[in-house]
Amino acid sequence: MLRSRALVPAHAVWYDRGVTGRLSSLGRGALLLATLLATGCPPKGLQLAGSTTPTFQTGAVQREMRSLTDLDTVRDVANHLETHYVATDRGLLVYREGSRPERITTVGEDVWAVSVNPQGDPVVASAQGVFVLSGPQPTSTLPAAPVGTVRALHVDLDGTLWACGDLGLVRVRSGGSWEGYGEQAQCTGLWPTPEGRLWVGTTRGLWYLDADDVIREHGEGRGIPAGWVRSVVPGQPGEAFVLVQNNSESHLGWFDGARWYDYTIPDLDPVAVALGRRGSDAILVTPQHAFVIQDAARASGVALRPLGRGERSRVLSYRARITEGGHPIDGEPAAARPASRLAAVPANAPTIEAPGFVVSPLGRTGDATYFAKQLGGALYVANRNQGVQLFDSTGVGARFRSQDLVAENDLQLVSDERGNSWLITDEGVIGRMRDGVLQRIDSPEGAGTCGAIASARRGVYVACHRGQVVSVLRWASDRWELAARRVLFGGAPASAETAAPEGAPASPDAATSAAGVTLIGTPLLGVTDDETFWVALRVEQNGQPRARGVAVFAGEDGPVVYHHSQSDPATDGEGALRLIDQIDNMDLNESGMAWFSTLSGAVRIGNHQAVVFGEARGVRGEVVSDVLVGGEGRVWVAAAEGPGYYFNRSFEFRMPAAVRAARPLRLALDVNGDVWGAGPNGLVHFDGENWAVHGGEESGLPTTQFVDIEGDAAGRLWLLARDQVLVLGRPQRAAAPE
Repeated sequence: MLRSRALVPAHAVWYDRGVTGRLSSLGRGALLLATLLATGCPPKGLQLAGSTTPTFQTGAVQREMRSLTDLDTVRDVANHLETHYVATDRGLLVYREGSRPERITTVGEDVWAVSVNPQGDPVVASAQGVFVLSGPQPTSTLPAAPVGTVRALHVDLDGTLWACGDLGLVRVRSGGSWEGYGEQAQCTGLWPTPEGRLWVGTTRGLWYLDADDVIREHGEGRGIPAGWVRSVVPGQPGEAFVLVQNNSESHLGWFDGARWYDYTIPDLDPVAVALGRRGSDAILVTPQHAFVIQDAARASGVALRPLGRGERSRVLSYRARITEGGHPIDGEPAAARPASRLAAVPANAPTIEAPGFVVSPLGRTGDATYFAKQLGGALYVANRNQGVQLFDSTGVGARFRSQDLVAENDLQLVSDERGNSWLITDEGVIGRMRDGVLQRIDSPEGAGTCGAIASARRGVYVACHRGQVVSVLRWASDRWELAARRVLFGGAPASAETAAPEGAPASPDAATSAAGVTLIGTPLLGVTDDETFWVALRVEQNGQPRARGVAVFAGEDGPVVYHHSQSDPATDGEGALRLIDQIDNMDLNESGMAWFSTLSGAVRIGNHQAVVFGEARGVRGEVVSDVLVGGEGRVWVAAAEGPGYYFNRSFEFRMPAAVRAARPLRLALDVNGDVWGAGPNGLVHFDGENWAVHGGEESGLPTTQFVDIEGDAAGRLWLLARDQVLVLGRPQRAAAPE
């Protein structure tokens, strides 16, 4: 098989009322980050203190190293005291100090936005509605906000709930129902001000919700540098620093209460993700770095370049239109725009009189930052596959990770024909890495719980089960298609009235169990190039869960053959053979053979027989935790007394004592055909001639305790540790020391 910190309250006043017309500084040495670390190429004049990407070093070869923990996509964050809420595409994650994260899906598995009411209870929006939670269960429920997909929620101090979405802005007051607020517009976000007002971002400009239901609209053509609002940093009442963009580029905008100014940062190459703040200075967040924007009169740095200045008093003010039940639907919302680079300075750009701001480097935020949100005095930053990092005025704060990528025992990883890596988590969630980002792929609809992944000549496959029905599905460009489906253990198909349509996965009621055996899992999958499927089974029998060998089948119909400890061809299919029920791994890459690792040795099925290779056949220690078909006709095993290989009908266990001491429990091949082993005492490597053991500080590895290892078609090595997945990039020759 390829197999905590106290936060500033959300409504705390943070700006300096003694400074007018500019953002002011906290002025007490508060730092967003404790150290300044950077890689890549920051803009000219904004160079950060140099550092290197973590690497794994083996002699003259090195590999860049990344840590992955999460497959969730973060949409929103909220907090109350020491409890932090993260809205993701797989439910609401709740982090309490000293506790493991809790995943709540009672409000739906696709959570769009989260806020906290004055009582400290989370308010959550999903496709199923808007919910107030107390623990994992809703205490009150509202119908879905009539705005399409909700982009942001906010609860006022008086308890009014605001929802911002693709079809506009709505609110609900105590005991009331949803009300549409203002004109219909595609809403991008909500940013409360310390004095209790609200900035509302849209795709056509910015609204300021003033007292007495007055909207002050900063629309396109009224001075704001661009229409699509990504982030807002409120200043003194009526002032704001904003990040906005048009179809191709982003702009920094400053509104001083009377007019808009348009700025950019010359030669800034990274895209602009969001704005935050440090004290009352604005912070620009890019995919890897943070930069602080300050008043030029009191700080030094690279000057922001003004590109334009709006006319004074061009704000459109009007009383909000309140509509019962929300806005009428009028067309489809525009597709969300990805973050873009700041505008370039045009050639021969004129000099524009504008307030002076400077930007300077603040620190590193992560490897691939895609979301940032300010709550009180803390900035929450989400990085792809690495969870959420909190930064506050004292420096680097807590990290919030679901660790749903961290399997308990088995890293199931395969590669497709394009070299993309695929994996499946212990919870049955499927991920695919493209362009360096591991993203979730929707599970096959209606197939039930997916438990295993494999690859073969025709692509990537997953094995799923629903009731007694096991389905194997193949990825076909942009969707899953059915490759095979079987009813197991003598189950009978349902009647024609309840049978699934042709080509669709069967329903849970489409089969009945026979002989008291109930299918509960498909933990391993092997696929041959002619699409014969080997599916490892977990069942419940006599009320007890247990492993039950493998089921083998091919094509759209035909027999199922069961190989397990009590196999009988009369009941388990022609060619059924005895196989130890509990198998840890399988490899089908030797023509006509299937190899299995078990607690009683390596087992080979082929030529109509099952052969057990234990102590009597040369496997030292007998217990085999992994099996690997390698090159040059060798089949490798990870045995109790170290790694060895089967060649010319005998086993060889030739290794240094240090390799045996490393106790490699799992094996993998890299693209060069080298064999790697991982275990609780580090890594071992065999290049075809020599063994090497890697571990400790000299290797650069953050841990020496590994659970599994896999190689992919792109030349990477994937290491499963107890708390993370380490990805070692393609090998590169290390630079010679100066």
